[in-house]
Amino acid sequence: MNRFIFIFTLCLGQLAISSLTAQAPIQWQGILTDSTHLKRTIGNAYKAFPVPAIGAGIFQSDTLLAVRLEGLHKWPNGNLINEQNYFHLGGNSMGITSYIAGRLVQAGKISWNTQFFDLFPALKKRANPNYPNFSLADLLSHRAQVAELAKPADFQSIPPFKGNALQKRAKFALWILAKTPLDSGIHYSNAGYALATFMLEYVSGKTFKQLLDQYIVKELGLRCSTGWPNRISPAQPWGHWKTDPKSTFFTPVPPSTSYQMPEVLASAADICMPLWDYTLFLKHQLRGIKGKNADMQKKTYEYIHFSRPTFAMGWLNRNDPSTRISTHDGTAGNFYCHVTLFPEIDLGVVVITNAEGKAATEAIAFVRESLLNKLFQIDLPTTPKPTFPGQHPFFEVHEKYHPHH
Repeated sequence: MNRFIFIFTLCLGQLAISSLTAQAPIQWQGILTDSTHLKRTIGNAYKAFPVPAIGAGIFQSDTLLAVRLEGLHKWPNGNLINEQNYFHLGGNSMGITSYIAGRLVQAGKISWNTQFFDLFPALKKRANPNYPNFSLADLLSHRAQVAELAKPADFQSIPPFKGNALQKRAKFALWILAKTPLDSGIHYSNAGYALATFMLEYVSGKTFKQLLDQYIVKELGLRCSTGWPNRISPAQPWGHWKTDPKSTFFTPVPPSTSYQMPEVLASAADICMPLWDYTLFLKHQLRGIKGKNADMQKKTYEYIHFSRPTFAMGWLNRNDPSTRISTHDGTAGNFYCHVTLFPEIDLGVVVITNAEGKAATEAIAFVRESLLNKLFQIDLPTTPKPTFPGQHPFFEVHEKYHPHH
């Protein structure tokens, strides 16, 4: 799953490269705030691809330009979705964790080069002796050779650790570091983010939940939680997956499902936010890269997004002289979220849906391409024909339950 995300995100990043380098954007505000185009794009995607809901946000460093959602919070007869509903971010949680790490680096609590085993020498004695003394930055950039823990079966293999949050994290560290390290290179690792969070909790004296509350909820004023959104309330969006690969229809995933992200991996893949708030968080990232924020220096934001090739601190990147792109896709199996930031042209795009799979990724790619092509006055992509025979099943039910929308 993570390998697919990695390749898919890079392909999406390539989609806009020629467009961005070929010509400068024209009539920024008029095009970006064209709510008719955004509404039409989201509506077309919703009708053409069998996803319960899809939405997008487009923004500059100083302006949230437009946010739009279409669809249902739960198939087949849920409420109409809106920008205040929570969506699960999956692996895009890593960008939030890396921001918290940057805040603690800025505060002098830790450095990017702080070595894991220097903080926890007792663990060194019990870890597999083939592990190097990897740093915080190695963990956040997936270069610490730690097991990936990327599949549901991997999650289920994690023992039910007892104790407080820090004790659970320590026991997890002992468990994961007893395994044989991977070879050198980039390995997308949820487990690595758990170890990085252990370091952040240790130096701050706060749990990850407390760090989220401090730096995201209180200081940025954004709504943020962990777990599936429908565990907050059944009225929040439900994730959807296909129980039959040949079927058009998705199955909504109830809050009581046995498939839950382990608590120790929350910082890697289990954060949820409303689309509105997440778009504001991404806008804050873009402001920081452009040196407009007071919470961290420009060089800290640059480090988070571009310090290492291909994968920096929770962000994939393209960092060539003509165009820099910071991007990431996230899914834990029943939601999907894509983000791309273009610092040099002061633009960011987020697209999100409450389903996962081929239809979701195709819908997200269509929305992203349509928005960017409109901006750069390139021919818009042809609205795809439905990927199944007959009328869109979700749209049909949507009209049945909400005929006046």
